[in-house]
Amino acid sequence: MAEPALKIVHSISNDLELTESEKRALLVNGLTALELLIDRKNEAVKDIRTARKKIIAHGFTSKVIDFALKVRNDHDGELVEQRRAEIEVARFLGHPVGTQPELPLNMEDRTPGVDKAKAEGEIAGAEGKTCSAPYAAGSPNEQAWLTGWHDGQAILASAFKKLEAKAAAEPEADEEGDED
Repeated sequence: MAEPALKIVHSISNDLELTESEKRALLVNGLTALELLIDRKNEAVKDIRTARKKIIAHGFTSKVIDFALKVRNDHDGELVEQRRAEIEVARFLGHPVGTQPELPLNMEDRTPGVDKAKAEGEIAGAEGKTCSAPYAAGSPNEQAWLTGWHDGQAILASAFKKLEAKAAAEPEADEEGDED
């Protein structure tokens, strides 16, 4: 005797005393919602892949992208701990990474506040965030952040212009090849 293709292991709870039709309606409704979420997830995955391909087209490797994402999301210092452990293991195994002169990874950051603010502003400008400094109005840090934000915007605009010029030149090169 052949076994059924779908075997229900546990019976569906009927604490609410649902009818067969009500159970079916709940299942179908739940499946519809689930399918919608799966479609959204698939679109998000497609968008993520497209964004990664775009970054790779700019000359960055997948490893660099993954590492950059880890660095941007390392809010608890786990990455620093991981790097310390990796260097220690490399040193134990005689790998060149472990034999380099060691810099303590727990050194206090002595970068002046205005320099940090400018660097933060550059990143915010390059990310396309709004020009709203997280520092007190009129303070040197706010001025540095704003300067950095404008620099980040200018650098981003410059990069986009170069990409546009390259994209515009590529079709011309294809057309020239077709004329032969």
